[in-house]
Amino acid sequence: MKRYSGWKWIAGWMLVVLFVTACGNGANEGHAKADASAPAPEQAATAASPAAPSESSAAEAATKKVAAPLGEVEIPTHPVKIVTDGYLPELLVLGVKPAGATQWELENKVIQDQIDGIANTGERSLEAILALEPDLIVTWVSDKAILEQYEKIAPTLAIPYGHFSTIHETLTFLGDALGKQEEAKTWLAGLDQTAADARAKLEKAIDPAATFSLMGVFVVDKGFYVYGDGGYRGGEAIYTHLKLEPPAKQKEEMIGKEAYRQISYELVDEYAGDYIFLDQGEMISEVWGSDEGLWKSLDAVKNDRVFQLDPDLFWGNDPISLKLQIEEIARMLLEKAGS
Repeated sequence: MKRYSGWKWIAGWMLVVLFVTACGNGANEGHAKADASAPAPEQAATAASPAAPSESSAAEAATKKVAAPLGEVEIPTHPVKIVTDGYLPELLVLGVKPAGATQWELENKVIQDQIDGIANTGERSLEAILALEPDLIVTWVSDKAILEQYEKIAPTLAIPYGHFSTIHETLTFLGDALGKQEEAKTWLAGLDQTAADARAKLEKAIDPAATFSLMGVFVVDKGFYVYGDGGYRGGEAIYTHLKLEPPAKQKEEMIGKEAYRQISYELVDEYAGDYIFLDQGEMISEVWGSDEGLWKSLDAVKNDRVFQLDPDLFWGNDPISLKLQIEEIARMLLEKAGS
């Protein structure tokens, strides 16, 4: 992470202190003048206009308190410049275009047509974030040290990664916090309809007794993994939204409990379904080596019922990726069924 250069840090905070002091003095002077010229009680009753809120109510309306996962936080009621670290696609589906986002978020392949004008804040560059002068930061980090740095720049709404287990929970919370409740409801209704349409088509083309595994290889540790219904490799799309049936062992041990599990090659047949969705399948030979025969002995492999997942699409668990994953899984299965 980049650090502030000394003079920029000192100069920046001196400006902040001067600004806050000036605002405080201005507010005190304003109250004093108001008290000096205040009308008598009977005059105030006739002079007050119901269409013009009092100064105090206007100030109250400028911010609101949100019961966030890490504790209550006060944020702008209508934030104008948001910087995000982890929730760029979520903000986009709510109709919010942030002023800045991290580089890795901006590299997300599924949002390339929606990111024009969003500044790149690198890998949490505090200098880059400060330069954007945000009035709100929305982040998925839970690290106290990072949050303290963010809070020195702007009010920070932290929703730690994995705090909410479904996209419905995440978008509902963000919609409430940002005053985008209707946008959240509308988008989620569209997602539910997409999933319902896909399930209706699959019911006509797929044996209802068929089971579906989500597996993957990992070159770094030469491991083999089974995934549950969490946010990894399309698990939420496959099991939560399309409601495809996992093999009995995976269902009993992982669904609703574990997002992923590394297993030995000897156990792969216990988790293998009639169909297998496979992450990084092109690495099977390299990772399995002499044990590849175990993989080739699986019924799904022998009967050509293994689906290679596009890593650009299935590595993300954001709402835009999720919707596309639902459509892609349905497409692959219907194509295999000849529908």
